[in-house]
Amino acid sequence: MSNRIAKYNLFGRILKRLLLFAGLWPIVNASLFYRLVPYLHVMAELWTTFAILNFCRQHLKNFKLLIKGLGLALSFLTTILKMVCLTFYRDQLIELHTNLEVTFSQDFEDPELRPILLSPLLTYYRPSLVLSVGVCLLFAMYWITPILLIIIQFAHGASVIKYILPFPTSYPWHIGPTNKWLYSGLFIFEMYAGMFLAFMAAAVDSLFAYYIFQITGQLRTLSHRLKNLNANDNYGQVIKECVSRHQILTRCQSHLERIYGPVVLWLSVSNAMVMCAMIWQATHINPKKAIIVGVFIIMKLIQTLFYGWFGSTLTTENEKFRDAIYAADWPGTGKKSLMTSILTMIIYNKPFVLKACSVATISVDMFVAVSNTAVSYYFMLRTLEERRGLA
Repeated sequence: MSNRIAKYNLFGRILKRLLLFAGLWPIVNASLFYRLVPYLHVMAELWTTFAILNFCRQHLKNFKLLIKGLGLALSFLTTILKMVCLTFYRDQLIELHTNLEVTFSQDFEDPELRPILLSPLLTYYRPSLVLSVGVCLLFAMYWITPILLIIIQFAHGASVIKYILPFPTSYPWHIGPTNKWLYSGLFIFEMYAGMFLAFMAAAVDSLFAYYIFQITGQLRTLSHRLKNLNANDNYGQVIKECVSRHQILTRCQSHLERIYGPVVLWLSVSNAMVMCAMIWQATHINPKKAIIVGVFIIMKLIQTLFYGWFGSTLTTENEKFRDAIYAADWPGTGKKSLMTSILTMIIYNKPFVLKACSVATISVDMFVAVSNTAVSYYFMLRTLEERRGLA
């Protein structure tokens, strides 16, 4: 139990530090500077996105370079959208965070409920850790590759060194062999932009898992209390507390859907396009160079499954809570007030189904749909390529 408590505290601490750096951690009555921090990051991400799109504009006839640039541009746009959603819905995020922290702490302080509350932790902690480490390693590869290429050029005694930036970008000024300071500044800037993208992918996605964990943990404690409900106990107070808690969790689910709905909808579309682009790119480059592309595809698959799987777990946990209401020993008690209360809970217990802007359900089926779409887009690109070759 102490190990799970330590992991839960570590989970919350890391998320808080990353989101404080981004200016997105829900703080009541935050200072003006803290509220302006996200806009500074967004400007940096936008500048990088424009530089990548400018690169794509210059290589419209080179399909390989065009696809490479568009895939990265979509990733940066995804980060910007995440920041916009968490900033725009800051009030809902604060209410969501505050309510979950208060109700979660109430169950956490109960020694009997604590093991049940923390029982689903590893289901959310481990995937979040894998996704976070994977994304950071992926963008570290983008930073290391240009440095290695420059070292190789020096080792081979090249008379003119070609300075390569981490991302396929094009700026209004030329980076020549004599502009070492300009290159260093742009390299540091792109490192920061890539680092921030990795941090946001890790933090915002993991925050979704963190809130789902807190909701599902509390649904389990509510199920436990109802399964052990005794007609001889103060059942009226227990039912009242369960109804009140479930109403709070319902509002939290609604806030979570509003905040993350646009993000998930965008991801379901953009990830399909990015994976299609990366699959096409991987089939047209040297197998050794395709390693980064392959890792990129895997991370996009994990990210899509990440949201879909956790959306499904929330729905499943609420269904188990509904089953726990039926399983409570109430039909044979003969107490009309108890039976009426239980029946009322059954009627008003609505399913927890997360929707992406009321367009798609956030579930494992979404992962299957995105994967199928990516493959379909890839074969469409192959068809276009073959027709261009015949022409």
